[in-house]
Amino acid sequence: MEDMESEKTKTIFERILDKKALILILFGIIIRIFMLIYYYYSHIIYPNRSWGDIGLNFSRSIYYPPLGTILLDLIRLLSFGIIEIFAFWAFIWDLGTVLMFYFVLKSFNIKNINYAFGLFLINPFFFLNNSFSLENCGYHITDAFFFFFLFLALIYYPREKVYARYLFYGFLGISMVIKYYTLPALGFLFIKHLYDKNWKEMKIFILSIAPILIAFLIVPFLFFESYLTELLRWYSKGDYIPLYLRMIPIGLIAILFIIFRMKNSDIFETTIVSIMAMASFMIFSLPYLRWFQSIIFYGVLREREFFSFKLNFGIIERKIIINNHILTFYLSFIGVLGSYLIILFIL
Repeated sequence: MEDMESEKTKTIFERILDKKALILILFGIIIRIFMLIYYYYSHIIYPNRSWGDIGLNFSRSIYYPPLGTILLDLIRLLSFGIIEIFAFWAFIWDLGTVLMFYFVLKSFNIKNINYAFGLFLINPFFFLNNSFSLENCGYHITDAFFFFFLFLALIYYPREKVYARYLFYGFLGISMVIKYYTLPALGFLFIKHLYDKNWKEMKIFILSIAPILIAFLIVPFLFFESYLTELLRWYSKGDYIPLYLRMIPIGLIAILFIIFRMKNSDIFETTIVSIMAMASFMIFSLPYLRWFQSIIFYGVLREREFFSFKLNFGIIERKIIINNHILTFYLSFIGVLGSYLIILFIL
């Protein structure tokens, strides 16, 4: 009865705020559908407009590991030589991947999961790097491949059953042979298990990842020279910087992490740090801040409440909680600003 009376006394603004999680989720989905319509419309009006990364991948101008190449070939086959269909598949992978993050949040037992999911869907830095572009088509389909399998790994990460440990490392290994972002995790996790003397976890780690790397990375590189040629060609992009200088940031991250953080870190944190280390290496080839966007996952999945305060404007009376989800969302605008500054002054 008291709840009914309380509901009646709420203003329309307060009632809207009570539904903020649902509103954010719907908005996050709608803006992605809107961007697809915009891409089709803009290319109908201006047929010679660039399709961006979608156009490059459609024309087979690729620099990807073998499994990423295989998935691209499959998508091209299902596109029947029509780039608009290829763009639609990119949209499906983009939307499906972000929707799958809901199950990652659920697996990590995140409180207020719908609100956290809604904020993730509209995260400006993640949206900018994977869905949005006014100049061409904003999809990065190979990144969507990578995130799909990384999210599958994270879904199984919190589970303690032995089969879940195998699936975590297995999907993590697949993400490595789609894009190189998680490749340093091989070294980081090997050292982590040695440091913890966790031989059971080390056994699962090796048995899960080794067959995937042999089948989809080592064998293709040994028997198909084009993969190594494409890799060297990609890393030679940009201003010439000697390899030993490129290795300094990734080396510093590894050393500092091992000395000051590895003892108290877990496998999830170690994986994210490895991606950041790889990003510090890749940025020398192409100065894109999107290499660092995986830090968003750490910010969202490391649940923590920092402080709270009450807000009373008469028509709105709320308790505002500043937690990791809110902080990650607003800090993402720094990534957006940095990305545009790089586009304006470097690219």
